[in-house]
Amino acid sequence: MITTKVYDGGCHCGKVRYKVRLDIPPSSNPDYLGRGTRIYKCNCTTCHKLGMFHARPGDPANDFIVLSPSSPTENLGVYNAFGGSNNWYFCRNCGAQLFGVGAKWVSEELDVGKWAGDVNGDGKTQTVWKTSALNILDPTGKPAHYVSVNSITVEGVDLIDWHDKGYIAYLNGRNRETENMRETVRFRKPHPEGCY
Repeated sequence: MITTKVYDGGCHCGKVRYKVRLDIPPSSNPDYLGRGTRIYKCNCTTCHKLGMFHARPGDPANDFIVLSPSSPTENLGVYNAFGGSNNWYFCRNCGAQLFGVGAKWVSEELDVGKWAGDVNGDGKTQTVWKTSALNILDPTGKPAHYVSVNSITVEGVDLIDWHDKGYIAYLNGRNRETENMRETVRFRKPHPEGCY
């Protein structure tokens, strides 16, 4: 049975706060570009050296919001990878690596309680930051929209439980030029030069 839950997340010092909606257990579809929550570790040098433990929401436009700082350029540092198509955000104050985004930032007034599942919410809205698809196509031919939170910054999850239940997929991103990424997805064991 799949349970959808909203998780709080943020950096160590608390200057950056976000919420993400994840479906647990995640999709076990080896097509990592498919819909549904995906939880994975990639052994590519970017993910590996940044310590990214990916949790990708199924609907990035609606399942991820940044509550603070008041804009994505305030208190957030960014490392641009892959020619600037993916931006890896970290807290400028404490250095925690938080999330990767390959999308446009948009602000929205939102009743966060209602968004998080409280049927009535509290009636108060606040400005949050969401993401919107880019004007380029991803490998499936859809507008590119990438959001991945670093699982170690998500609060209230038992990462050992995710491992023990086999929720974590391992990707062989180091050989993306020579191998079909979809064919390199496996569970239970990292690829060479990856980590558990």
